[in-house]
Amino acid sequence: MGYRNYIGFMPKKVYNKIRRLSHDDLLKFYNIEKDSDGHGYIGVYDFTEELFEFGKYCDFKPPKGSTKNFFTNKETRKHYEEYELNLVTKDFLKYIIENYTSKVKTYYKKMEDPFHKDYDYCEFLKAVKSEYKSNWEDIYDTKNYTFDFTKITQEQQNALWKIITHVIDMSSEWNRLTPYNLDSGDAITKSWKYEYEIFELVRIYKSFDWKRNVMCYYGY
Repeated sequence: MGYRNYIGFMPKKVYNKIRRLSHDDLLKFYNIEKDSDGHGYIGVYDFTEELFEFGKYCDFKPPKGSTKNFFTNKETRKHYEEYELNLVTKDFLKYIIENYTSKVKTYYKKMEDPFHKDYDYCEFLKAVKSEYKSNWEDIYDTKNYTFDFTKITQEQQNALWKIITHVIDMSSEWNRLTPYNLDSGDAITKSWKYEYEIFELVRIYKSFDWKRNVMCYYGY
């Protein structure tokens, strides 16, 4: 599966008991026995509960003050360097929502602008002719459209290809998968599409109990 990043949580009461512990004491706290070589291991996923999976290749640059070290004990912290383990604040979650929003807006604008920019249609679209079908049953499909492809630019052809492949991709999301979640748990969606992930993150942002729990960011 490879390395992925997550946000998770744990009760604040439990966190306050472990944040200063040495690694040996952390193992004792969770009743982890050492092997014959004196080594013991507990992963961050063993003492946190997963809230959301971001997947691979996260490029987050969260605002200053929105993250801090999970463990105050430097020796314990060193054991979890590879996990990117940090406490995160509500501002961190807001940053990710805004980061994903920016990605979605940029993605769609790159497809839209060659055809429709500054509230004006391009010459290619202005030249489109339409006429009502003689026979139609679908109220959303009542016309035939005729395009003059001599007026389409190379930039518009490139954008048109992206639009077509995007529609095919989104159709697959709905017709071959299910972007919403009706199974157990509180998650609205398990989709990895930014458009849908944003709503799951907003749900977490609004419902997370910051008084009773701490949120953390980690990877493995």
